[in-house]
Amino acid sequence: MKRPSTSGTNTQKSRPWLQAHHEARRKRTVELVQGAVDRLVQGKQTVTIEAICRMSKEIDPQGKGIKKAGVLGNKGAYSYYQKYSTTFQMAQGRKHPPMRKGRQPAQPPRIDPDRDVNRTRQRYLKQSRADLVERLLSVEQAYAQLQLQLAHLQFEMIELQTKQEEATHLARLPGSRKVKG
Repeated sequence: MKRPSTSGTNTQKSRPWLQAHHEARRKRTVELVQGAVDRLVQGKQTVTIEAICRMSKEIDPQGKGIKKAGVLGNKGAYSYYQKYSTTFQMAQGRKHPPMRKGRQPAQPPRIDPDRDVNRTRQRYLKQSRADLVERLLSVEQAYAQLQLQLAHLQFEMIELQTKQEEATHLARLPGSRKVKG
């Protein structure tokens, strides 16, 4: 005999009183986070999840406070934390640096064949994905232009070699000597 599922929407349908209990806990978490963040901001302290958890124990009438998972798992509490957290905003800035428009040259710079490859690799690892895509596209474009130029030069070289061979062949024929004047 199968037992009914106690997760998800089935729980909400079968136990509506739990919904009110969970909503009260979510609301309590948001209120504690807001109170802790406000007190940290007033005290000119850095707003971090750990600081919020410590401060929430001080301001909680029950003395329990909230845990890190409570902040991270509650959308309202987490968004309030994000709004005031300088460390969170700094981390976001590192993940997504602003696009630098107009900074990439049309042609990639001259590349020294004796350059330090490890240093170059580290520099590339610090760039954003968008910057790397722009760099790759400009290098591919330059490579395509060089390939086209090489093909033209090869055809010109073959044409010059053919003309030289014809001239040499004509010079060896018996009736093609120049008449001295």
